[in-house]
Amino acid sequence: MQSDRPSVRGVVDEVRDPEHPDAAALLDVAAQEASLLRSGQDWARFLDLAAKHRGYGFAALLLIRASRPDATMLTDYDSWRRLGRQVVKGERGIRIVQSNGARPSTVFDIGQTTAIPSADGRVPGAAPLEPAEALASLSDFAGRLGFPVVRSPYDGVALTVLSNEHGRRFIRVADHLDDNTAVAAVAHELAHVMLKHPAEAPAVTSPVCRGIAKLQADSVAYLVLRRLGMDAHIGFPSVSSWAGADPRAPRFGTMLAVGDRVLLTASLVTTHMDSASRTTTDVQQGRTKDVRRAEPEPAQDPETTSSVAQVREVHRQAEQFFVAHLNRGWAVPYLGKRGIDAQTARAWRIGYAPSGRKGLVAYLRSRGYEDAVLEASGLARRRGTRLVDALQDRIVLTLRTPEGGIAGFIGRHSPRGHGPKYLASRGSAKGSVLYGLAENRQALAAGAHPVIVEGPFDAIAVTLAGRGRYVGVATCGTALSPAQVDALDQVCNLGTTGAVITFDGDSAGMRGAVKAFELLRGAEAVRLPEGRDPSAILVQDGPAALHRLLDRSRVPLTDIVVDAELSRFPRLQFAEDRMRALQAVAPIVAALPSGQVARQVVRTATRLGLEATTVNEVVVNAVEQARLRPGLEARNLSPIEVAGLDVRPKTSAPTWRPAVVSPAFSGHRPPYAPYKKT
Repeated sequence: MQSDRPSVRGVVDEVRDPEHPDAAALLDVAAQEASLLRSGQDWARFLDLAAKHRGYGFAALLLIRASRPDATMLTDYDSWRRLGRQVVKGERGIRIVQSNGARPSTVFDIGQTTAIPSADGRVPGAAPLEPAEALASLSDFAGRLGFPVVRSPYDGVALTVLSNEHGRRFIRVADHLDDNTAVAAVAHELAHVMLKHPAEAPAVTSPVCRGIAKLQADSVAYLVLRRLGMDAHIGFPSVSSWAGADPRAPRFGTMLAVGDRVLLTASLVTTHMDSASRTTTDVQQGRTKDVRRAEPEPAQDPETTSSVAQVREVHRQAEQFFVAHLNRGWAVPYLGKRGIDAQTARAWRIGYAPSGRKGLVAYLRSRGYEDAVLEASGLARRRGTRLVDALQDRIVLTLRTPEGGIAGFIGRHSPRGHGPKYLASRGSAKGSVLYGLAENRQALAAGAHPVIVEGPFDAIAVTLAGRGRYVGVATCGTALSPAQVDALDQVCNLGTTGAVITFDGDSAGMRGAVKAFELLRGAEAVRLPEGRDPSAILVQDGPAALHRLLDRSRVPLTDIVVDAELSRFPRLQFAEDRMRALQAVAPIVAALPSGQVARQVVRTATRLGLEATTVNEVVVNAVEQARLRPGLEARNLSPIEVAGLDVRPKTSAPTWRPAVVSPAFSGHRPPYAPYKKT
C-alpha cells in the first residue's frame, strides 16, 4: 500500500501560517498521520517519539512526526529567546494543536535556532537514574498513592491488589526479578492504578490485564523505561486490534483517547522521577518550566528591585506573625466548627490577625522595615497620620501563586464581626489566583480532579474529603476568571484531568455556573444541597458524605447551561411555548463540541416533550445559519455530522453517530472523569 506521507506534509505546510490557526484542519492532518500507525512496531516507534518530546499530546506528536520526524528539541519562539537562542530568519515552525482544544501554536526545533545541536543529539534534561534508583523512586511514588511495593515470592511478574481480606492495598513484585525488569513491572502496575480508579476496578488487576487495559499499561511502562534510557523489550499488538479495523469505526478518536491517557500517565510518573534526579531543565508544551526560574530577570531599576524584594520578605514575616497568633481569640474554636483541626491549620498555614491597630505594624517596624515598604505590601494603611494594620481580628489565609510564592492575604471576620466577611489585602492577586492551588499542586500532578468552589474553607473541606481523588481550589468569592483557569492549567492539564464546578441552586449560583462554562466547556458540575456548602457538609455529614456527593452527583456542565436556558420558559403546556424554548436553546446546543450535542438533543427533547428528530432538525438549522463551530467550513462536515445524531430516513431506526474526530463515542472513556449517564 502506497504511503500518503507526501500529501500529509503538504497539508501541514498549508496550515503552518500563524495567521490561519485552523485547529480542525490540524486534527485532520493528525488523523491522516495516525492512519500510518498499523503494526505493533509502528506503535512502539510512536512511543519512542513521545519519549523524546515530553509534554506533548497525541495529536501534537503526530503533527511533529508528519512535519519534522528528526526533531531533537522543540519549544516556542519566546522560550528559545529566554534560553538565549534565536530562531533563524526564514525558518518555518511546526504548527501543532493539543487534544484539549487549545488554540494551535508553533514550535521550533533546536536545529532551527542559532545554537548547534549537540553531537549525540541528546536532549538536555534529567540525568538518567540507575535501575536501582529508578526502582526506589517508583516505589516511593507508589507508596504516596497508597500502594506500597512489596517484593515477595510470586510465580508471575507483578500484580496490583486493590484490597485484600485485611483491607490492604499494595503492588506485589516477584523478588527474583532484576531491577530493570522490576522497574517495568512497577510502572505497568502503577499505570493500572492511575488509569482506573480503584472503586471501578476489580480487586486484583493482573488477572484481567488484557485488551486495551494491557496495551495502556504496557505503553506507560515502555515510556518510563525509554525516558530512563533503559531497554524496553515490550511487544505490542497491531493497532487495528484495539483501535478498530472497520473503516466506519471512530479509529482516530479511539487512538486519540488512548494516546493521551498513556502520555499523561507516563508524564506523571516520570515527573516524580525527574524530581528525584534533581533535573534543572525541562522544556515541554512550548514552556520552559524549571529553566525559567534560573534565568536572569530583565534589567530593572536597582531601587525598584530592592523594594520588590523587601515586600516579598514583609509578606513572609507577616505570615509567620499571623500563624504564631492563631491560638488567640476566637479563631481556633471557629475553625473547629468548620472541620479544621490544628494539624490541618498548620498544613495550610492558617493564621490570625489580632485585634488592635498596630500589632503587625509594630512587629514589622521592630524588624527594621520602613513605613513605605509596609504600605507597599498592602498589609498597612494610613489613618490620618498614623499607619495601622489592614487586617484586624480576622482569621488570615494566604493567597499563593501556583509556584507557592505569597500573592497576598485574605482575612475572615468573626461571626459577630462587622464589615465585609472576607477582606483581601490591598494589591493581592485575588481574582487571578486560586486558593489551595499551590497547597494541592502535588496531588494535582498525580492526577487528582480539581473541584472549584467559592470559599477557602470549602476548598480545604473538599481536599480533606477527597482522599487524593479530589482537591479543592477556591475563587474566594469572585467569579471564575481566565487568569485563574490559566493558573490551574499550568499545574494540571485540564484537557485530561477535567474540572468539577460546584454551585448553589439559586439564581446567583446558576449564573456563576453558566459563566464558568465559557471558560471550562469540558467541565462537570455538582449542584450543592440548598443552603449548604462543602464545609457544612463535611462537618454535619462527614467526609464520606462529601466524597460520595462528588463521586455520584457529577453531571456535564453543559447540562446546567442548557437547563438554565430552558428554565426561562416555565410555561410549556402549549406547543408554541415549547417551540419558543427550543428556538432559544438550539444555538447553545449547536455551539457545543460535537461529542456533547447528541446528549443535549435527547435531554432537551425529554424536557420539552418533543421528538428527538424535531429537536435535532432545529439544532442542525442553527448550525447551518450561524456556523458557530470554528473551522467548520475547512472540515467540510455536513450539519448532520456536526450534530452527531443522524435523522435522515433509513430502513431501520435512527442510530447514534459520532463526529469525525471526537473520541467521546469511541467505546473507551476519555482520560478525564467520565460523564454519568442519565
